[in-house]
Amino acid sequence: AVTYAYENGLMDGVGTGLFAPNSETTRAQLVTILHRLAGQPAPSGDSGFSDVETGTWYTDAVAWAAQNGIVNGVDEGIFAPMNTLTREQLVTMLYRYAEAKGYDVSASADLSGYPDAGQVQDYAQPTMAWAVAEGIVEGVDGTLNPAGNATRAQIATILMRFCEGVAK
Repeated sequence: AVTYAYENGLMDGVGTGLFAPNSETTRAQLVTILHRLAGQPAPSGDSGFSDVETGTWYTDAVAWAAQNGIVNGVDEGIFAPMNTLTREQLVTMLYRYAEAKGYDVSASADLSGYPDAGQVQDYAQPTMAWAVAEGIVEGVDGTLNPAGNATRAQIATILMRFCEGVAK
């Protein structure tokens, strides 16, 4: 999965030939990955988030994602680019990306078989059910771990499943 993400230009290493598979992923990093997946289209303005400065490595990606309904921030006018990405945020952004691209997002799985299904926040219930139904997310040790952090290796695996399954 790491090789797939790297060879397809979705993820870069962290320098000196390292990928850092167990490192956490930030919200800005995932939006940048989705922006690359979309072919890096130019945004039509700024992001509208007060904490996304002009000229950063993620500025255009966040603006593009906001303009396409992929992200809406963590609070009014706040994107929190350096906050660690949770698994439920990951599947929500991926779902919204798929929706924006016109992919079929109608699949839905019953999450009741996961002991922590009730911990998935309301906003992420449909997107988590979609991700499980599509085989994009399979769980961690039998749980969904919705509030858990998504590592770079997990992101690479989920991206590969998404690209080979949903986005084919």
